[in-house]
This record gives sequence, C-alpha cells and structure tokens, in this order.
Amino acid sequence: MTPTYAKSTYLFGRGLGAVILIAFVSWHVQQAGLVGDHGILPASDLLELYRQRGLGFSDLPTLAWWLGADGGSLSAMCFVGELAAALLMIGVLPGPMALASAAFYLSLQVLGGPFMAFQWDLLVIETALLAALVLPWRLWHSPRALIEPPPFARWAIYALAFRLMFLSGVVKLSSGDEAWAELRALDYHYWTQPLPNPLAWLVHQLPSGFHTVSTVGVFVAELVLPFGIVLALLATAVAGALHVFAKRGSAAAVPRAVSARALRMTGLGTMGLMLVIGLTGNYGFFNALTAVIALPLLDDALVDRLTPERLRARLARASRRMHVGHRVVRLAQCSLLLFTYWLGALALLMGLGAGPSLPDALHEDVQAAQPYRIANGYGLFAVMTRVRREIRVEGSLDGVEWREYRFAHKPGDPAEVPGVSAPHMPRLDWQMWFAALGSYRHNPWLGRFMRRLLEAEPSVLALLEEDPFDGERPRFVRATLWDYRFSDMDGLRERGVWWEVEELGPYSPTIGRR
Repeated sequence: MTPTYAKSTYLFGRGLGAVILIAFVSWHVQQAGLVGDHGILPASDLLELYRQRGLGFSDLPTLAWWLGADGGSLSAMCFVGELAAALLMIGVLPGPMALASAAFYLSLQVLGGPFMAFQWDLLVIETALLAALVLPWRLWHSPRALIEPPPFARWAIYALAFRLMFLSGVVKLSSGDEAWAELRALDYHYWTQPLPNPLAWLVHQLPSGFHTVSTVGVFVAELVLPFGIVLALLATAVAGALHVFAKRGSAAAVPRAVSARALRMTGLGTMGLMLVIGLTGNYGFFNALTAVIALPLLDDALVDRLTPERLRARLARASRRMHVGHRVVRLAQCSLLLFTYWLGALALLMGLGAGPSLPDALHEDVQAAQPYRIANGYGLFAVMTRVRREIRVEGSLDGVEWREYRFAHKPGDPAEVPGVSAPHMPRLDWQMWFAALGSYRHNPWLGRFMRRLLEAEPSVLALLEEDPFDGERPRFVRATLWDYRFSDMDGLRERGVWWEVEELGPYSPTIGRR
C-alpha cells in the first residue's frame, strides 16, 4: 500500500497557522516599544535611511515602501498578518493565506532591525512560503475532504527539515569549540542559555555523566536522524523505478514502506528533541515551529494511530476530478515558487562557499532571490557560552541613589525563580543577553534604549516588568555588568537563591539628560 500524507499535511497547515499567529501577536505587543514612532529604533527612521541610500523593494522587500513605517502602518501590517495566520489555522484559503503570512511577516522583519534578526524569524518566512506549495489553493481545506500534497512540494518541506537539523549539528562540529568536541557542552548550556526556566535549574543539578550522554543524543538527533530523509528519498526513487519497470506493481511496496518508516523516524526524533529543548528553556515559538515542520514527515497511517479517538473519524477522499484550467494554474504557481525556493538554496550554498560557481545570468537571479529570505542558514549554539553575564540597568534622580529597572523575563533578582515565557518571544530580554556577550560600543541600540528611559517613554517602559520611578523621568541612567551562575541545592535551601551573582563593574558610561 502506498503511504499517503494528506492528514499530516492538514495538521501541518493548522499547526503552522497557530505558530505564525503566535509569532505575529508576540511581535505586535512589543512593536511600539521596539520600532514604533517613539521606540528604541523607530522603523520610520530606518526606512528613511534606506531611501537616502537609494535602496528599494528589490533590496528590502517590505510593504512599508507603500504603506509607510509609522506606528499605525506597522500595526495594520501586524493585524492583517494575524488575520491571515488565523484563517490558515482554521483552513480558509490555506495556500493563499500561507503566502500572505509570509509576505507580511517579511515586511515586518525587514524593519525589525536587531530585534527581529533571529533564526526563527527567517524560519517562519521560509516555512510559510513552502506551505504555499504544499497546502491546497481552495476556499476551504476541510478535514472531510483532504488532499494529497504535490510530491515535489512535500519533498521541499523535507529538504527544509533536513537542512534545519543537519546544519544545527554541523555548526557545532565545524566551530572547533572544545565544549562540544569533548561532549561537555550541556554542563554549561542550562544556565548560560538566554532565558532559562525552572526545569533548566533542576536538570543542571544532575551529574555530569547525564549531560555527556545528553550531548551525544543531541549529535545523534542533529547529524544522524536527518539522513532518514535521504534514505527515504533513495527508497522512493527505487519504488518509482520498480513501479515503472517491474512486471508486478506490488514490487514497489517494500521500498515505499522503508521510505515511510525512515521519514517517521526522522519526524518523531525531531519532535522529541524539540520537546526536550522546549521543556528546559524559553525559545519563543521556535520549538513549536520546528515540530510543525516535522509533521509532514508522518504518513497518514501513523497519524491515525497517534490521533485521539474522537478525531480519528474516517475522512472522505478528495475528488480526483479537477478542471484542466485549475491544473495548469496550480502547476504554474507551484513551479514558480519552487524555482524561486531553489534559487534561494543556491544563494545559501554560495554564501557558505560551497558548490560550483554559477553562470553570470543565474548568479544574478540567485542574488535577486536572497532578500526574500527564501533559503537561510540555521544552527544554534555553534560555540557554547561558558559564562553568564547579565546587564543591570539603573536610574537615578540625584546621581547618588540608584534604582534598578526590572526586566520582565531575563534573570535579575537572584532569589527570583527563573520564569517561563515561551511561546512568547521577549525580544528586548533576548537582546540584553546578546549585548552582555559583547561591549557597549558594539550594541548601539542599547544607548538608544537608555535614552528612552531618560525620557520615560511609555512604550519602552511597557517592555519592562517594573519602572522604579513610576513614570517620572530620571536624571541619570547607567548599566552595570554582573556574573551569574545557577546556585546548587544548598544555596536554594539555605539562602533561597536560584542564582549566585557577583558584580563585575560598569558596562556603560553614565548617561544624563543632556
């Protein structure tokens, strides 16, 4: 029996819509303070700078070139993107809504500066573009009339899943980092990651041998399991050849079964890894998005066994009779998007210095595809951080007494339990973690942030947990650097602290209103 993927594709569309909706809403509630008219890095200023440099839509594809980048326009783009994602989630016009979600998210990402430069922002765009190939272009994708996705589009999703996982493992090995090479990376990971949660503290207390075994598991999941997709591709090719040349059609059954099982192994392994990472850290919507990307790897027979009983009703097969005109339009649409996708993949290979050189004409096409975030490089924690630095921002009315601004999600008070923020993506808190890895001079946005605190800008203060001045403007603001590491069981039991902290000194100069 030939494996089918109509049900897993249906779940992929619904899940992707939910994740993209979360991504839009999470950005929307922070947008005013980050890139709004009075935010840290106003998008309108950035767009004007692009215009002065002679750039246009082909360089930076955003609808803001026509709609504007003021607060109202940005909110409108967020709202329309949220609407498209919600329609995708419930199955209304799934193909067009996936494409619309990608377009509006790309429009915002181009203007998001450092606050929207995370790998999962690029992954949202790339996945939504591929979803426009996989999902049907019809008014309603009903669970009672499921449609088998086009094979070439389904394999494009598999290629993304392979690249996402495999590159994540490759960067760890190619970086030359001793922590990964000696299988000690997870001795540091749980307390040095950007936003730990309570379970991260608990897992960190486990013996070092457990972390060594876990590191081996990470390498297996990222470097070995993805080759299940390669095995499935080879088995599918063999099945196709047997179907054409063998005298009996049943001869292709074995390689088809091998293909389905190999894809199942990769899909379930990827989901398992994402579950563990999500339980021990706050990575926004990344883990859910990666798990959704793995869904199309599961065939319908497995989905039937994994789905709760009440959702396992027999689904009617979609009608195979389609108008010739619809076939032509669908083929043209898929071919165009898939061609553009592989142009982006070629651009990625060129950027990595891999692959042969391209003819000049094709090289120009590849360069033109790059701004659309069609194919991206992925890979987190190539070099494991072995120390944790935290930046504390303080203000003063007189230059003598200093009060601390409390952030909503990043570690601050050592007696405060690490929080849970996922699937929300608190972008200011994440950027503070990156800023602590470098210097004040290398993070110019931080100076803008501190100046907004001097102005007591409400949209920026809304990004924080607590304003120690209750809306009053301080006269001075400064940033200090601290060393943080998880406490042990004795520290928590005897002193009630989750973190052991030590002040290291100034991080920035003191900034006054002038």
